[in-house]
Amino acid sequence: MKDAGDFGSRVLKMIAALERRKGVALSTEQKILLAETGTVEQVLSILAGSAVEVKVVRQALVDGIIRREVVISANGRPLVRARSKIYCKFLPAQIVRKLMQGKGGIGTVIHNAGLETCRRLVRFGLGRDRHPYRVYRIMHRGKAAFEIREDILI
Repeated sequence: MKDAGDFGSRVLKMIAALERRKGVALSTEQKILLAETGTVEQVLSILAGSAVEVKVVRQALVDGIIRREVVISANGRPLVRARSKIYCKFLPAQIVRKLMQGKGGIGTVIHNAGLETCRRLVRFGLGRDRHPYRVYRIMHRGKAAFEIREDILI
């Protein structure tokens, strides 16, 4: 998703194209979640007006890659389901240890550790269940340390 120009206006055009192509009207909340490049838990807390809970549904470490599925909820209502691949070789050992504990979200672990990262939106669309989704990578030291697909349930 590397084009010249303003990232915000490019994403806005891409969202409008998705809405036309699929014949849907996304809510403002869905558009914000498709486009945001910060900590998802923080944005969801603001949108929900309350703290969110990150529940790790499944997590396994195989061949240096943690595969993880979480559901982020507020007041018992699921907001986002995320499936992640975490490439351990590109991360400090203390981050991997924290993630393997299965407590909290990736964004919170990164923030609390002060790890320098940037997020790169790869693509977004509508899933078979008609929920919008996005795929993005979290980069650390020029490497894709995380690849995350988030299904937006609100």
